[in-house]
Amino acid sequence: MAYARRHLGPDEAADVVAETFLVAWRRWPEVPEPPIGWLLRTAAGVIKNRSRSTRRRDQLADKIALFNHAAAAVSDTADAVVRRDEALRRLAALSDEQREALLLVSWDGLSADEAAAVLNLRPATFRKRLSRARELLNRDEPPLPAVDHSAFVPTPLMSQEMS
Repeated sequence: MAYARRHLGPDEAADVVAETFLVAWRRWPEVPEPPIGWLLRTAAGVIKNRSRSTRRRDQLADKIALFNHAAAAVSDTADAVVRRDEALRRLAALSDEQREALLLVSWDGLSADEAAAVLNLRPATFRKRLSRARELLNRDEPPLPAVDHSAFVPTPLMSQEMS
């Protein structure tokens, strides 16, 4: 309890202790004698998991607030829906690699060099891919056919981000 209080304060300490002892109960044959070191390591893991969950929840709340702010700024909702649909169609028409490059830079806010490192590409190769994706996205063409957005399959990096 003292360890959990020291790291999280009294409000969350009891929950951390309860979760730690639940893990100990489930893994009873693995708990060594004396158990204090094992329990403290387990409590540290519980605290890290809670911190990650809190950080992800806060990031999601920030993204939702950003979307709400952007949506509130649009004066003509019907026009915004049409523009959004067209943007999604154009994005769906890109290859997976081009879409991932574009989203890493525009959605995740990475620099070209950072995004190249994420995809394990040379920066020049990544910049070429990004340039091509932007060119295709901004091409002045007639509207693309409707896309079934429910069939959109996220890329592996997008799936990680969502979890």
